Amino acid sequence: MLNKLVAGASAAILMASPAFGDSAKTAEKERFTLGWLEHVRIVGLDIELDAKLDTGATTSSIHAVILEKPKRDEFDDEENGRDIIFKVINEDGDERTIDTKIVRWASIKTKKGGLVHRPVVELEFCLGGRIIKDEVTLADRAHFNYETLIGRNMLKSAGIIVDSSDIYTKKARCNE
Repeated sequence: MLNKLVAGASAAILMASPAFGDSAKTAEKERFTLGWLEHVRIVGLDIELDAKLDTGATTSSIHAVILEKPKRDEFDDEENGRDIIFKVINEDGDERTIDTKIVRWASIKTKKGGLVHRPVVELEFCLGGRIIKDEVTLADRAHFNYETLIGRNMLKSAGIIVDSSDIYTKKARCNE
């Protein structure tokens, strides 16, 4: 039984390793470790958010109050259908408004088996002293503990390893 557990654990570690079957892009970057909960900043905005680094989520997500967005069926109209305006709000009530373009729409499965369509934008984050540019879904995360969720795609592209026993290991300060 112990041999099966050890073999299973080794396989899990190997499969989770960013170097396994990965592009040269990640291999070029020096990996570094952060805790499962860190502070993050959106580049260009003076606001700090709490971010859960979640290896169980594929994509990243940020709490957004959407002020203006196009209908999904207008998305293919490059002139009119891609602009979105939303607010991000941290736990202290500080808020910033962002006016950007939608990159795509994501279909998210709900717990009840349905689908929710969320706009996806590209943002630059300062996390652990590094600037990371990636796609994030805009969602109502008001009922979650943390405003921002950093998923595997962003963790992998930045070379971040998550230490599940640690929190707030580095300041969210970058040379922007």
